[in-house]
Amino acid sequence: MSAATRKGRAGSGRARPVKGTNHQPSGAAHRLRPLLQLDDQGAPRRVPPELFGEARREGVTGTHLYDFVGANRRNLELLDVKPEVTPGPANLSVHLRPGGSVGAVPLYAAGTRRIAAGLVVKPRFGWSGIGPLLHRIGWSATPSILSLPLVPGSAREVPPWVLGGPIIARLRRLLQEITRGFRMHEEVRQQPRGQIIWHKYVTSQAARGHFELLPCRFPELGPDLVLRGYIRWGLERVLASLLPIAAGDPIARHLAGEAEQLLFEVRKAEARFPGPEQLAALMRVAGLPSAFLSAGLQALQWLSDERGLAGPAEADGLAWALPMHELFERWVETAVRDWARGFGAIVRAGRTLETSIPLPWTRRAAAGLTSLQPDLLVRTPEGLVIIFDAKYKSHFMELDEQGWAEQGEKLRDEHRHDLHQVLAYAAVFAAERVTAVLVYPVRLGAWERLRDAGRTINVAPVTAGGRQLSVALAALPVEVAPGWEGVPPEWGRLR
Repeated sequence: MSAATRKGRAGSGRARPVKGTNHQPSGAAHRLRPLLQLDDQGAPRRVPPELFGEARREGVTGTHLYDFVGANRRNLELLDVKPEVTPGPANLSVHLRPGGSVGAVPLYAAGTRRIAAGLVVKPRFGWSGIGPLLHRIGWSATPSILSLPLVPGSAREVPPWVLGGPIIARLRRLLQEITRGFRMHEEVRQQPRGQIIWHKYVTSQAARGHFELLPCRFPELGPDLVLRGYIRWGLERVLASLLPIAAGDPIARHLAGEAEQLLFEVRKAEARFPGPEQLAALMRVAGLPSAFLSAGLQALQWLSDERGLAGPAEADGLAWALPMHELFERWVETAVRDWARGFGAIVRAGRTLETSIPLPWTRRAAAGLTSLQPDLLVRTPEGLVIIFDAKYKSHFMELDEQGWAEQGEKLRDEHRHDLHQVLAYAAVFAAERVTAVLVYPVRLGAWERLRDAGRTINVAPVTAGGRQLSVALAALPVEVAPGWEGVPPEWGRLR
């Protein structure tokens, strides 16, 4: 690594922990730090006693447990993981109960507040199913990179495409932006334009008595070779993390091909390490921080910081989080749009506020929700309104396999709440025909069995003052098989 590269990384603008909390030991010391693994919405796992520091010898007390919870509360909340202090046969213990997010965070030891372990929450449907799905939705649901230290051991448990996919997508959009658009141009002018380069003004112009001449930096049409050099460096970094697993991982292989295609487009630019000062300067230049530019520069910052991308060559990986309900909602939207396109329906999405329905409370001080917002609203050419609400829960399979009477009271209460919510959405539309649909995830194998039996959807009519109102439960696989052709013909019953 060059001295310039080391200097650029040391000056990274990302917030860093206090010295000592981000110590990354190697060798035997590194292997002592365990990696706890959970499945989203799965069973809780007991925290090993070694994370309670001196308590291993003295015996774990309530103080030790609550010190551990206090040290890790923020990190656990970022992954929607709830700590549960429970009594045991000998002493107290802490179990970590996963929620609906996947990702990775470091865990701190009680007392010392040093990194003592890593925590990874995996998708309960498996990485092999999530990868093709993320690719199918165009990486529109992407992980959030967290401003935390590296997660011990996580890189070998999380496929590199989890972070590499959205980075490639951002760099592609950034390359399209600058190809359409600008290059960074510097010029000495009598009238200011863009950003005045003050240090050059002081040393070159003012020092010579040319106070009226202003060195300026501003965007002009044409490709920016410097920024292309940053993009090339970033693509090479991602490609290096994907190639070791590309032979056995179809998503890694596909993304590696995309990275190579983009590298061909920037082949004439020299790869440049994007230091934090250079990235910050690009963001400050007037007129440049478009949404695509901001996202692309942020992706370059992730790569240029002292953090692992993930992959078999590295042990520690980035801290990140992805709420699975967001991923499932985007997948439902993709499937519904593909389905609706076949019969000319109009689709509106809640994420873009196209389905928002204001609630005009008479007393604002005592108001609750200010609006209703279903995930998707479909209007057919015949005037039918179909409301879709995605629920990242296991209700469909549990109801299909066991029936209503065999469910626990908690699950039945949740299911009632879901039905009441979607019926509330349906109540506000004046259309004569309304269908309200709850969409639940299932595994691909289970969905195929349901499809073959004609049970991927269940519809019930509801009497509603002369209107034709129906409510439906629909299953959608959170895995995409090769040759996926979209929703089955059974969805025609919604019309």
